[in-house]
Amino acid sequence: MHELLLYGQVPAGRHDQVLKILAGVAAMQPLRILQRCIVYKPQREPEEPGLNVRRGGTQNIAVKQTKPAAAAAALYYTKLIQKLGDDDFGAEHGDSMSADVKDGEEPKWSMRWEDIPDTGDRGVSIRFTNTTDLLSGDPHALMLAAGPNRFVTEYYVEGHRFVHGNVVIFLHRVLHEPGVRNLEDAPKTSLPTFPSLQLLDMSGAYMLEAKVRVQDFNDAGILESGVKELKEFQKQMTGCVELSLPDRLSLDTRVKYKSPHTAANTQNRPR
Repeated sequence: MHELLLYGQVPAGRHDQVLKILAGVAAMQPLRILQRCIVYKPQREPEEPGLNVRRGGTQNIAVKQTKPAAAAAALYYTKLIQKLGDDDFGAEHGDSMSADVKDGEEPKWSMRWEDIPDTGDRGVSIRFTNTTDLLSGDPHALMLAAGPNRFVTEYYVEGHRFVHGNVVIFLHRVLHEPGVRNLEDAPKTSLPTFPSLQLLDMSGAYMLEAKVRVQDFNDAGILESGVKELKEFQKQMTGCVELSLPDRLSLDTRVKYKSPHTAANTQNRPR
């Protein structure tokens, strides 16, 4: 699945006004969204960039020829997304880390992977994503075994969603639990109270994400139709919210290489 994206920012003081405008544009009432996002990182560290080029000798060349994909493979952060309700906060839940779904219920847990956006200049951001719904088991245990991965951090997303034609509109902001917590190994099994969460952006500003999903990226007609519809929404919102193409590197989910000598050089640097 590919996503076509544009982003804008809404100051906290204009949130209610923009929410009403979006309700009018989409001809629907806003759907409140609460999510927990749990971030994971691969256990192994990425290779130093260009290391395969600097290696010499016929043995290394032979390895490169037999395993070209392994040498070029990048490592990515992935995340679990948990759908939440108001009652999930501040309560003890024995099955809070269970993805078990009963007949007729919608999955509450999903695993999401996002690629770095395309460099193509179509006026919108384009990236490949993969989302897998989890129907049973412990999502955290699954993530640990899948990479293998390790837990990094978790945060919360609060907002409202609209659907306007094929454009999915998400007006939201990011929240986090303040203070230092001993969470080196696993996410919380019981959630904090909602009022105890703090804004990641202390200004209180909201992010407006406009997205069109494209299943067949190789179909030029479908792709251009999606780009056109997203740009029409962008034009429709002119004067209300300025939607623009974000810096692709700000959406980079790749694990960055860190030289083992960097920390030593920093410590030995004269003051």
